[in-house]
Order: sequence, then structure tokens, then C-alpha cells
Amino acid sequence: MKKIVALLTILLLQSCIVNIKQDYNGYSRNLVFEQNKKWLINNIYTDLNSYDRDELNKKIFEKFNELSKGNAYTLEKARSENLIAGKISFSPEIEEIEQLKNATDFDYLVNIYTKKVRNNLSLIEPTEQTRYASNEAFAIIEVYDIKKMKKIYLQKASSLQTREEKTKGPSFHYTSETLSKKNLKKIIKDIEKNAILKN
Repeated sequence: MKKIVALLTILLLQSCIVNIKQDYNGYSRNLVFEQNKKWLINNIYTDLNSYDRDELNKKIFEKFNELSKGNAYTLEKARSENLIAGKISFSPEIEEIEQLKNATDFDYLVNIYTKKVRNNLSLIEPTEQTRYASNEAFAIIEVYDIKKMKKIYLQKASSLQTREEKTKGPSFHYTSETLSKKNLKKIIKDIEKNAILKN
């Protein structure tokens, strides 16, 4: 029995290794956090469920609030203080950024997006499978300098798990939901790692 448990554990660990590909799209990997610069954290655009959406919104806000020394605002807080009237697009037009510049004193806008590309694999597939299948997802965080009205940061993290043809069971896989969350958490860790903190 112990050998079976050990074998299943090894298989699980091997199957659940996720390689996350990061792409900065030509932007710097560093974000500069200066004292008294205000960050507006937009609500996440996602196809995850409401619980995961709220948890990720919370984690992202907490990290940016920590790095900015308490100078981050959620969209809800900005609305409650009548700083923002409505929603902000994920990739806002220049007119939206200009409106933020003229109507608020925010310095930066943070946008977040996650997408489940495909989800064809079960968490556990106990028998031999005869067809190729995959789970895939990605996440993006982009930052706009509101005063300069331009995008200054963009990182995309993507991950893919595949099952080749004629794979003997059992096989274990992360769902696309889990991949989405792992991708976003990878970006958040990377932002923290490469953050430039200025007094």
C-alpha cells in the first residue's frame, strides 16, 4: 500500500509541474514606487468565478498597497469618494486616460486580465487516453502612467498542460482555472521582486 501511495505521489508531482512563460512585450520589468504617488487598481477582468475574482482582486490590491506604502485605491474606494464615476476599460482609449488625468489626482492605473483558453483535461484521468488534449490559460497586468497618458508596463504570463496521444493513466492536470490563478500570482511575485522603491 505504501508503494502505491508513493508512486501516486510521484506521478502527481511530475504531472503537476507547470512552466509559466513570461513576456514583457518590450516594456521594462521594473515598476517604480515613489512616495506619495497614487495607484488606482482597476477591478480584474476575468472569466473565473466570483469567489476567485474577489480573492485575486484582494491579493493584487494588498501587494500594490504594500509596495506604494498605502497609496493604492480600489475602484470601489475611488467611487465611494466620488473620484471615479464608472467603469474603466481593460485597455482604455487615450480619452479615458485623459479624463482620469483631468478629473483625479491618481498617478497610475493598474489593469488586470485573466483568460481560460481551453479546459479539455480532467483533474485526474485514471485510464489510458487516446487523444491529444490540453488545458491553457493566461494572465496580464498592465500599468498606465496617467500623467504622461501612456502605458509603461505590461506583462503576460501563460501556461499550458498537455496530454499526448496514447497516454497511459493515471494522469493529473491543473484545470484552466488553477492555471489562470498561478499565472497571475507569478506576475505579482515578479512585480514585487523587480520593484524599485523610492522615498
